[in-house]
Amino acid sequence: MKKLDNKYIRRIVYSIQFLMSIVILSTMYFISFVPMKYIIITAVILVALMIGEYFLIFYKKKGSKRSLLTQLLSLLLSSVMAVGSFYIYRTDQVVDLLADETFQTRAVSVIVLKDSEIRNEHQLPQHLVSHVSYVDEETMDYTVSQIEKEVGKISLEDSSDFHNLVEKLYNEDVDAIILDEAFRSLVEQEEENFSDDTRVIFQVKQNEDAVNAKSVDVTEKPFLVYISGNDEYGDLTTISRSDVNMLVCVNPTTKQILLISIPRDTYYPLHRNGEYDKFTHTGMYGLQESIDTLSDMVDQDINYYVRMNFTSFIDIVDALGGITVYSPVSFTTKIGNYQIQEGNNQLNAQQALAFVRERKSFIDGDFARGRNQQRMISAIVKKVCSPAILTSFSQVLDTVSQSIETNMTSEEMNALVQMQLSDMPQWDIQSYQIIGDSASMPCYSVGMNASVVIPYELSIQQACDYIDQMMNNEKISTETGDLEQ
Repeated sequence: MKKLDNKYIRRIVYSIQFLMSIVILSTMYFISFVPMKYIIITAVILVALMIGEYFLIFYKKKGSKRSLLTQLLSLLLSSVMAVGSFYIYRTDQVVDLLADETFQTRAVSVIVLKDSEIRNEHQLPQHLVSHVSYVDEETMDYTVSQIEKEVGKISLEDSSDFHNLVEKLYNEDVDAIILDEAFRSLVEQEEENFSDDTRVIFQVKQNEDAVNAKSVDVTEKPFLVYISGNDEYGDLTTISRSDVNMLVCVNPTTKQILLISIPRDTYYPLHRNGEYDKFTHTGMYGLQESIDTLSDMVDQDINYYVRMNFTSFIDIVDALGGITVYSPVSFTTKIGNYQIQEGNNQLNAQQALAFVRERKSFIDGDFARGRNQQRMISAIVKKVCSPAILTSFSQVLDTVSQSIETNMTSEEMNALVQMQLSDMPQWDIQSYQIIGDSASMPCYSVGMNASVVIPYELSIQQACDYIDQMMNNEKISTETGDLEQ
């Protein structure tokens, strides 16, 4: 029987390490986010190891175990290189998935009361149906045409607003209603048990156009990113209100990030028609409307967007193994009854979600919630850019690929990752919040008065000034600075 460390085994072990060295260097080279200096350093180290191990493995002293130990270390190193190659490749796959063109889905439902005699869409021609057409006539016309294509002519009447629509259904003045699911939240403000009291018998779905980016060289030029967090669970592509609205200005030259919080109730003209509404309602008309309205507000092109919902947020914080976030005050969340202490708090996913949604515990309500959302984003950015990410790297990659939607290209994301890995900059994160007075004003989407925040002109102007300065490569310093410090 041949000895374990005979020349054939030694050659096989050495060949495996040689092949894995080629694999990892090739992977690093062809996956464009790895800086060239790291590839060169890795190549030099691997070549030096190959030379050193050659003599240790093949020129052993008689009776020495040096060759066997070196072979074992060689196999271990080959295994590490195999795992490393996989994770580099996997990261590139995630970037490609994030960069895939995505479409938002608009779902419009035909709804009846739970105890209605109407069991399916084919019974609709014998009953009276109502809808609210003024908010989006094009969508309603398309929906009615699809319904009638399926079941034939239906008797249809218009309702003046969503309050009137729900009232007609509950009073049985009509037998069914047509409701864009993006506007369901408005209906539930009228009837909180609406979803329990009704059922959907038919649904029309329509894909809306993807939102085009206004691309720049993200490693050289400042750019703006709209972060939208919609108030839904489940499918990220579903059109709904935008509950979290953050404009992020990134300057890769000065290494500054500016977080601008826009309160969800900010009262501002819709881009689509100039009618005043809450900013949160722009999301019901699609992501493009939110971006266009925000662009009107700050008088700048919005280059990119990042979109997530409650499910996304929970999954990401879970993947990160929780998050440490600073709170300037102690409070108890209404959702979950979690105790938040003054100072740093280690939160799991459910606690973190309750933290960023809380507003009733604060005198200034939505403004305080906006600041806490900025604190959370700052904390996530810092954890992702820290060595702590290594312990949950694989899970974070899997989660991000399924939980975030963006219109950045894979080349742009790779360029940002390469810049971060190459320079390892410490980002200066500044925060600002648009503020205003609470009031009750007519809102286009609701069709009646609603509670809003009328923004101060000076507050919007200050946000514009900060953005202009960053776009001109000037460093800024806001009054609140980094809320995480």
